[in-house]
Amino acid sequence: MPGLRVLVGAALLACVLVAAGGARADGDPASDTLVVQNVFLPYEAPSHAAAAELAQDVAAVYAAGERVKVALVATRIDLGAIPSLFGKPSQYAAFLGKELAEFYVGPLLIVMPSGYGIYDGGRSTAAEQAVLARLAAPGSATLASSAANAVGQLLHAGALRSKDILHPYVLALLARAGGGTLTVQYYLADDSGKASATLTVERAGHAVLAVRVPERATSLTRPETQKLTLPHGLPLDGARVCIAATDPSGNRATSCRKIGG
Repeated sequence: MPGLRVLVGAALLACVLVAAGGARADGDPASDTLVVQNVFLPYEAPSHAAAAELAQDVAAVYAAGERVKVALVATRIDLGAIPSLFGKPSQYAAFLGKELAEFYVGPLLIVMPSGYGIYDGGRSTAAEQAVLARLAAPGSATLASSAANAVGQLLHAGALRSKDILHPYVLALLARAGGGTLTVQYYLADDSGKASATLTVERAGHAVLAVRVPERATSLTRPETQKLTLPHGLPLDGARVCIAATDPSGNRATSCRKIGG
């Protein structure tokens, strides 16, 4: 439902994309945090070294062209309004995966003291479960380091291969011309962490200018700004600019805005 994505995205942007601390007041804190980050840390955060190790291992997954998001749940507090799922990592993985489905459909790893849960948009997770079944239960004291080890083991085993079916999120914010330059501002994000874009100026149903922005890291936490040099005398009355985003798997999405609007 693209419309829902726009509404959810607009709400996030209006709130300046809730920080992790503020997210804990929500019914399901991890569902807020994991929209804009790949790791959710518990209320009682692990050591800086352990958190850094986990972040590094998750980054290695994306560098290898795969995807994963990780939620550490140390106590019932970390589940917000659904404490009944504490100790049930597989059930919570499915619950959280459905909550995130508008922005992320891919391997989602839940790490609780009692064990691991994995969810991938309702698709088979047999490969991931085979790896996780060999691991000891994390325990409360080593939650982050256990999660880092699990991520590394999953990547090494090739268990995180998952088809990217979700199109990028793109939202045109501003298109303003002046002094021979067209300034375009937009949000662009993808669950792969990167995307390319083509900015096209359209007038009377025809493209009069197109500029490609190479593939780059993207994030909902900050807007992209591009400045396009306009050909002398190019009429812009009634024109609009469209941002066509493409992720590494070829999924596409477009958002347009009237110039001056």
